Amino acid sequence: SLDDLDSLIAGDLNPTMAFMTGKIKVEGDMTVAMALSQLIG
Repeated sequence: SLDDLDSLIAGDLNPTMAFMTGKIKVEGDMTVAMALSQLIG
């Protein structure tokens, strides 16, 4: 949701926890997703 995206960008929502709890879904290369996680988080 847009609220989750806002929380991710603001640093209030941990990207790894969001993925593990189903708040976000990842399709494709998980390596790229993990790299993006480091940029956001």
